[in-house]
Amino acid sequence: MLHDLALLTPLLITLAAALFTLLVDPFLRHEGTTFGARFWGYFGAAFSLITLAATAVLWVTGPHEMATVAFSGHLSMSPYGLFFVALVSVCAALTHLTSPRFLEEQGMSFAEFYALLHFAAFGMMVMVAAESILTLFIGLEIMSLSIYVLAAFKRSSAASIEAGTKYFLMGAVSSALLLYGMAFVYGFSGGTSYVEIQRALIDLHGPEHLYLSLSLVFLLAAFLFKVSAVPFHMWAPDAYEGAPTSITGFMSSGVKVAAFGALLKLLVVPMSGEALASLPVGIGSLLAIFAVITMTVGNLLALPQRNVKRMLAYSAIAHAGYLLLGCVAMSPDPGLGAPYALPGGNIPFYLVGYDLASLAAFAALVTVGADGEELTTESQLAGLGRRHPFAGAVLGLAMISLAGVPPTLGFFGKFVMLREVLSVEDGRYLPHVVIMVLNSVVAAYYYLRVTVYIYMRPEGATERRYVREPSLSWAMGLAAAGLLIIGLLPGKAIEASRKAAAGVRTGIAVAHLHNTIDARQATAKDPAEVVVGQAD
Repeated sequence: MLHDLALLTPLLITLAAALFTLLVDPFLRHEGTTFGARFWGYFGAAFSLITLAATAVLWVTGPHEMATVAFSGHLSMSPYGLFFVALVSVCAALTHLTSPRFLEEQGMSFAEFYALLHFAAFGMMVMVAAESILTLFIGLEIMSLSIYVLAAFKRSSAASIEAGTKYFLMGAVSSALLLYGMAFVYGFSGGTSYVEIQRALIDLHGPEHLYLSLSLVFLLAAFLFKVSAVPFHMWAPDAYEGAPTSITGFMSSGVKVAAFGALLKLLVVPMSGEALASLPVGIGSLLAIFAVITMTVGNLLALPQRNVKRMLAYSAIAHAGYLLLGCVAMSPDPGLGAPYALPGGNIPFYLVGYDLASLAAFAALVTVGADGEELTTESQLAGLGRRHPFAGAVLGLAMISLAGVPPTLGFFGKFVMLREVLSVEDGRYLPHVVIMVLNSVVAAYYYLRVTVYIYMRPEGATERRYVREPSLSWAMGLAAAGLLIIGLLPGKAIEASRKAAAGVRTGIAVAHLHNTIDARQATAKDPAEVVVGQAD
């Protein structure tokens, strides 16, 4: 029991930080000052970094297996889970650093903001560490409910209230679809853990294939909602534009980490095997179709946008399409053989680059959020490179990385993804890769257009004041440094991503799967069954 709790240290630290913030903040508040609320931003960043350190220790000393059935059936700290937990910790830490002065300028400096940020991060960690559909759903709801409130946190802004309301309504629909799909999964498997679902899929019969197909339809629809993929993308532009800028960055980065981490694990671990291979339409083919449509629609709709936050929302839709295409890059599991597969390392690695670029971009946009205003149109950003050189440089670097220009991390993320997708079944997805490359060329136009406004358009006559805070500068600097350093030396990050992908199945899950396969083979070779078959 204590062993398993020790493995969950990163999750417990994040949860403890959230509860501590809620319980202690009332005793720190003083009339006429917001010191207490700003303190929780620095406190949250420190605890997110402690969570990251605990995750790194488990990564170096692992892999570790849960010792009790109660834990192993619901959560795991496999290399896959640890990688994504670390990525969520980075997103949370940079968001905490970005927020204190910005919230004060926007008139919403309350400790509840940081507590909700911790709860959202905790839900994300539960999602990627889940080993049962029940745990996955609980983690998703913890994350979603926190993000809904954070999106609508600026109560004096109609746009923020609208953002939270639209996100809530669409999110509720996706949660209902997910739960309905999980009900079908429980119906044909008789269990909720990934191990039980795996074992049920080995001996799936007749009508149960229909329930499997229905469950996949609802599960994929729910996750397409969460990652804002077409045709379930309608909520994203308004939610991104209306939400406070620091939360928009967290929505763009952390939510995608959790959603794609959980989706990829769900497709590889429980929803895999012979039953899936026998379906008339493969999951890979469906994902590739949605990927092409999503990236094309996202990029085309981003072209006419002049509000940078709204443009980045459509950009996030396009990147969801790239990531969906990366999900098809599977290779046979050497320990289990076909039709079981392992994902490539492209999704974890791509998310590192995308998250750092998104967080850097939104942190730079936070600097123009002084005096209760958020100046995020391209014309309002004109001359930012001269008025606030550091913020201008970080925003320009983020745009270049999102466009995939070398030697930034965004370029290597796309390169690794294209290479792995092309290696699937001798270039089966070559047309999809060509479309992705063409989309990247289109995207370069609207990304580089922002850079043109930052450095090459004349400044407006209106005098503007910028948000300046050491913690905000640290957030921008760390995100920008990650884009450049990992971009110049991507080897270690690629190696860690591949290690994470290879560890998506726990040792317990593999052992159960081997036992079930061996038992079925032994039953099929039973001489008594052969005699009965001949007599028939």
